[in-house]
This record gives sequence, C-alpha cells and structure tokens, in this order.
Amino acid sequence: MAFITQNPGLLGLGFATLLALPLAFWYFRRRHQASQHECHITEVIDSLGVPSLHNVVLPDGIDGLAFIDYLLLMPKGIVVLSLEHREGLLFGGRSVDRWTQVINGKTLKFDNPLYTHPHQRQAVEWNTEDIATCGCVVFSNAGQFQKGIPSGCCMIDDLPAKIAPLLDSTSEIPKPLREAWTHLQNLSTTSQTELGHQG
Repeated sequence: MAFITQNPGLLGLGFATLLALPLAFWYFRRRHQASQHECHITEVIDSLGVPSLHNVVLPDGIDGLAFIDYLLLMPKGIVVLSLEHREGLLFGGRSVDRWTQVINGKTLKFDNPLYTHPHQRQAVEWNTEDIATCGCVVFSNAGQFQKGIPSGCCMIDDLPAKIAPLLDSTSEIPKPLREAWTHLQNLSTTSQTELGHQG
C-alpha cells in the first residue's frame, strides 16, 4: 500500500488498463468477425468455379476511376459485384437515398449502394467496347434486411442461385469475351500501379 501511495501514477495506469481491456476485446472481436465474413465471401465466389478478378480499378471514361470489388467471367458476359459488409438490422429501398443500419439500438445511415453500381458496370462496358454486363450488390451475412432485400441486391449465400442462369458449363467463353477479360486484367494492373505512384 505504501508503494502505491508513493507511486500514484501506477494506480492510474492500472485503472486505465482495466478500462481499455473491454474496448480492446470489442475491437479485436469485430475485426475477427469481419475477417470471417470476408473469408466466407471468398469461399462462395471461389465455389462458383468461374474466373474472377478482385479489387479491380478501371478508368471510368470521364477522367475518373471505378473501384470494383469483383468481376466474374461468364459465357454470356461479365458479372460486376459490389460488396457490402453491414452489421445489424438493415433497411433500404431501390429509390431511397440513405439506407438505415441498426446496431445494438443505435441507428446509422449509409448511402444507397445501388446508386454507385451502374458506374462500375459502365466502366467495364466503356473499357471493353460494350461487352454485356450484369451484376448486383452483395451483402455479407453480418446483417439482415428486416423488410425484404431490395431489388438489385442479394445476400452472399444467395449469390450462386442468383447467377445460376448464367452458369452454363457446356458453353465456351467466346474469343472476344476472353480478349476483353485479358484487357481488363492488364488495365486494372496498370491503373493500380499509377494510383500507387500518385499516392
């Protein structure tokens, strides 16, 4: 006791450590859960058995860049996927500007992800001379839509069924589509390198 009295700073440090422990536990728990959801997304996309590109950067044709989470190569065209990791209860609609996320009773707002998705598809089409594209906004299993998931979106576990009509194992990828895919790969690599130099 005398030692603590003579060293009050140690007592304060001890209290600070005790207060910080729950926060640190919460932070690492959130990080671990997010990592698990990211791994699950990768597993689902890999299970589709189609060529894919991750974290694609493309010129958008209007002096900017489009950042795309995933591209999938299908016999009928290219699928553009935008990923969203949102925890808690989710509420939104196709024409609603701001969607709602409720976590532990706290309400947060985020921009409608459907508004930026067309920009990503247009960037793919602009760089491939109008190769056919389709796509959707894919949500991880971290959250739940309470009033139905909006059109143009799907949960990650529903993705295989959603794109099943495009998966035709008997069809070969047409040569123009293969060439467009290679072009996108090279273009994304170049764009990322240039972006890194600017940073």
